[in-house]
This record gives sequence, structure tokens and C-alpha cells, in this order.
Amino acid sequence: MTAGLVTLFAMLAFIAITVWVFVIKKKEDFDEQAKLPLDEEDRNTENEEQRS
Repeated sequence: MTAGLVTLFAMLAFIAITVWVFVIKKKEDFDEQAKLPLDEEDRNTENEEQRS
């Protein structure tokens, strides 16, 4: 009985996270987050150029 409840909870959690990621979250959020490493690299390059 307990194993069945744990399995059910895990399955519901998986479905909820999947729906949140692929349906609720906007593409713009993902695009913005994907560009963060590149933006930081650009900032570091600009700072190094200003120091020289």
C-alpha cells in the first residue's frame, strides 16, 4: 500500500513538473536564461578591455 502511494506521488510530481516546464513556462524565459552565460562572457571581455 505504501509503495503504491509513493509511486503515485512520484508520478504526479513528474507530471506536474513536466506540465510546468513545457506548458506554463514561456519560451522567452528559456531564451533569456540560455543567453546568460554569453552575456557574462561579454561583460568579462569588456572589463578586460577597459583595464588595458
